[in-house]
Amino acid sequence: MKLPIRKRIIIVIVLILIGCIAYWFFRPLPGYDIQLVHPRLRALQQPYQNIKTAYYLDGGSIGIEITDRDGRQEQFAIPAHLGDTNRYSRVYVGAMYDNEPDAVEIAEPEDTKWMLVHILNDYPNRTPSDDYCLMALTRRPVDVARGLIHKWRGDYDWKDNGHIKVF
Repeated sequence: MKLPIRKRIIIVIVLILIGCIAYWFFRPLPGYDIQLVHPRLRALQQPYQNIKTAYYLDGGSIGIEITDRDGRQEQFAIPAHLGDTNRYSRVYVGAMYDNEPDAVEIAEPEDTKWMLVHILNDYPNRTPSDDYCLMALTRRPVDVARGLIHKWRGDYDWKDNGHIKVF
């Protein structure tokens, strides 16, 4: 049985819309040039043993600590203070918070930031706190949905979670 032309057109349009919505929802992360990534992040060896995140209630700053396969640790801070107009545009190395004495701002942070996001996204043992930080950094619909699911399940314990910091 052959469908009328009008129904076939509607089916094709609906399928195209579903494909566009799926692509938007699951859109890929922006890429990065490994040569432009800060050397202290490039020096870490995969697979990573552990990744810890901290979400600071100063406007949304994020700290990331990575332990590589050899046990070497490196810390990064991605600030987003209250009143900042360009959130998550700077990256600091050497500390999990940009106001710590060992924090050094990276001159060209974009590729380093996106490599950190990729590392966090690909880490298999992410905690709800890690997912929250990933959601804040990417704003991808799939990450927002994952954050909402954690919230609905009650996975965020704002009082006893060692990853949420208040300044």
